[in-house]
Amino acid sequence: MPSVGSAGYEERRILELRKWKRRATGFLVAAFGVFLASHLLGEDQGINGFIRAASEAALIGGIADWFAVTALFRHPLGIPIPHTALIPRSKDEIGQGLAEFVHQNFLEPSNLRDWIADANVAGRVAAWLETPENSNLAARRIIEAAATMADPIDDARISALVTDTSLDWARQTELTPILSLLVDAWLNQGHVDESIESSLRVIDRIIVDNHEAFRGTFERSSPWWVPSFVDDMVFERIVAAFRLLLAEIAADETHPVRRDIERIIESLAEDLRSSPELADLIEGAKLRMLESPELADWIEGQWKVLRGGLAAAASQPGSELEQRLGEGVRWWARRVEDDPDLMRRIDSWIAGSAERLAHQWEDEVVGLIESTVARWDATEVSHRLELQLGRDLQFVRINGTVVGALVGVVIHALLLLLG
Repeated sequence: MPSVGSAGYEERRILELRKWKRRATGFLVAAFGVFLASHLLGEDQGINGFIRAASEAALIGGIADWFAVTALFRHPLGIPIPHTALIPRSKDEIGQGLAEFVHQNFLEPSNLRDWIADANVAGRVAAWLETPENSNLAARRIIEAAATMADPIDDARISALVTDTSLDWARQTELTPILSLLVDAWLNQGHVDESIESSLRVIDRIIVDNHEAFRGTFERSSPWWVPSFVDDMVFERIVAAFRLLLAEIAADETHPVRRDIERIIESLAEDLRSSPELADLIEGAKLRMLESPELADWIEGQWKVLRGGLAAAASQPGSELEQRLGEGVRWWARRVEDDPDLMRRIDSWIAGSAERLAHQWEDEVVGLIESTVARWDATEVSHRLELQLGRDLQFVRINGTVVGALVGVVIHALLLLLG
């Protein structure tokens, strides 16, 4: 079926309206034919009296309803009779009434909140997104929208926006108190031993993975007259001894080196709390980093990578980014469905947001409806409405003819009974 507003849809509505106009007119013509025949057949007596009464009333009802239906859209027979062509003449009032109807029934904040709260929007959306087909479709649309918005943005402008605006918080916020809180929490929660052991394992891994590089550096720093086999033997002994030391520190919680590390960390926490010199040093380093051209270049480079990744994912259906994002969408959907309290909070947020938007934009929406209808051509408005309502209004004409005939029969029968 053609969509609303398409040429095929309008053509179909025109043909349908013409068909029902012919049918309604056919009923009226039939009533007129019966009326003529009843007058030609004889006197107003017996069954012919009922036929004549029915046809007369059918003609009256059919013509009256034809006039009423036609008067909505145009002047009947082109005669400018008062109170006809109601829709073209009252176009602006119709627009105002439509705007007021939308405002009272759709944009009234409390009605809108109640409707959204009862609609279970979060649950319906979550149920729809839980299937892989729908979640992947949603992920694809998100990627396409993000790629479309990101494409025209200038790289340098993004870098300037982030460095000049988004990093203002970092410029204005002192890092020392934050670092102090983090170190204190780290110490108080007993994570120091775990962190030391993890750091020792990392150092050991670095030594093993870069063994040859360290050996080369050792050989270059050794005097030229020392034989290479001696260098190798000394180097291996040093590496073995150092790795053994790391293992001993990691295994012994009371090891002196481990205690020294803890004291250094505790001293750092105290300095963060009370040392103005350390605070100035940290703030200076922070500002130098934020103002450095390298940071701006890094942000611009990361933006280019992100934009390129979005563009590539948008041009490749089923990309890895789409699949990962789809998995995240499905996880969110299951999370919402499994948590009624979260679902209620989301519905409440949606309802509250819709209420605020309705309150903020209600005048603009009402004005848009009024101004849009006001710009419409009166004849075109009448034509459009007739296409939408014409079929049902032709039924009104048919019903007027048929009901008129029935009423005529009843009136004739009452007159005979009373006579």
